[in-house]
Amino acid sequence: MSIKLLGGMAKGRTLLVPKGQLIRPTSVLLKRRVFDSIQDFSPYCFWDLCAGTGSVGLEAWSRGAQRVNLSEVNREVFKILKRNTEAVVKGLEPDEKERPIALGQKRVEKWFSSLASVGPIGHGSDIFFLDPPYEFHDLYKKVGLGLLERIDDSQQVWIESDKEKGLKLEFWLKEGHEPFKIFKQGGSYLALFAKR
Repeated sequence: MSIKLLGGMAKGRTLLVPKGQLIRPTSVLLKRRVFDSIQDFSPYCFWDLCAGTGSVGLEAWSRGAQRVNLSEVNREVFKILKRNTEAVVKGLEPDEKERPIALGQKRVEKWFSSLASVGPIGHGSDIFFLDPPYEFHDLYKKVGLGLLERIDDSQQVWIESDKEKGLKLEFWLKEGHEPFKIFKQGGSYLALFAKR
């Protein structure tokens, strides 16, 4: 199985997807809706915190993100993520691929905990995308709510989940965080948050 990038300089590049149930890629329709709503990512640094194949982070890079940070803890999936990253930049002109794509294998909880005692998170105009396995409710609560409490006026948090296995959209509202935009596909949603 494979998926393709939808737009930008690397439009049409094919990304590999691991066999089995190791990951659950963001649906093409959901991804298309959110990326069609924001065509230009050049103002942003994009953090894909549970990257899987990298399809969301690499889509942001293809559409001009200044920097992309892709984090995937599973070793087998990380190998595919690395191959996908290499495939996306292959054949591009040197000036087209000078924007960095950083790969990491740190658990998202540890990454966030290491930031908890320091100053501002990120690089300025950041988008933090959190899309763990839907059933990881504790990770959503710890990292998702933590990010929502710490972002500044120039940053956004994107959270993907679903109403069956994941945290319902009402959870975030009850915690006092109202998204400025919501995209839905089947039972899944992708909610975009900015500082309250």
